[in-house]
Amino acid sequence: MNTNLFHGDLCPLCRRPLTLRPTVEVRSNVPYPTRTEYLPHCTVCANDLPNVQRWNDLMNDRYGL
Repeated sequence: MNTNLFHGDLCPLCRRPLTLRPTVEVRSNVPYPTRTEYLPHCTVCANDLPNVQRWNDLMNDRYGL
């Protein structure tokens, strides 16, 4: 999986530029994050309740998340 956004990657719904949002995986009994990944994110569409599932499906198809 390529986690680098190309300059100008746009949201499949609203056509606004995507940003990278950090996600952290922490395993039990470990005082530090096990892994930090950066996922493509659109602050408008990802938080729009009627479109969240549609947005997630489009992003999974595009980036294989």
